[in-house]
Order: sequence, then structure tokens, then C-alpha cells
Amino acid sequence: MTSRESIPLRVLRRIWRLLIGTYSPPSERTHYLTLQEAAAEGFGAYSTLRTWIARGKLPAYKAGNRVQVRRDDLEALAVPVGIDPVERHAKALVDAAPRLSDEQIARLRFARGGGQR
Repeated sequence: MTSRESIPLRVLRRIWRLLIGTYSPPSERTHYLTLQEAAAEGFGAYSTLRTWIARGKLPAYKAGNRVQVRRDDLEALAVPVGIDPVERHAKALVDAAPRLSDEQIARLRFARGGGQR
């Protein structure tokens, strides 16, 4: 394999652009994201973000030829998927706990006022 020094820089740049795409520096102001940055951070696919903007669900701002969205607006649209982390950990604790004996169950019932000892 050839070393990097033997490949002209212009060829390396062209290969980089073909593999990665054109370089887009991160937004200077972190509270505004380009659609590419928002998609890279997992707020949705680029096409989904464009659809939300077109439907008025996501406010967007144009800066030059770039469309930007506020991070706060993206986070407000974020919907948790799956089980709540607290619920997941509580379920794991309950599943890992040992079974109660009949005596322990009777004592709990008595403590709650639901039975005699």
C-alpha cells in the first residue's frame, strides 16, 4: 500500500469529499443547529426534519443558504421511546428481589391494616 506522502493532497481531498461529503464545520452557536447537525445528533432524519419544518411543527431560520433550527425546539419535539429509565430500573430491582415468605406477606398485610396476626 502506498504511504500518504506519495498521494497528492488534491487527490486525498477529492477522496475525502467522495467518502464523507463536503466538510461542514459545526455551528458556531451551539443553540442553533443546521439540519445536518441535528440529524447527526439523532433528532431525526434530514428528510423528517424538513417535513416537520414544512408542516410548521418545527420552526426554522435561514442563515445564508443554510436552514438552522434551535436546539430547544428540537428537544421540545423529542419523544421518549420505549420504557422510562426509572421504570426499567425499578422493574429490574423487583425482578431481582427474592420472593417473600408467607410470614413476610402476613406481616405486610398486618402492617397495612388488612389482616390479623
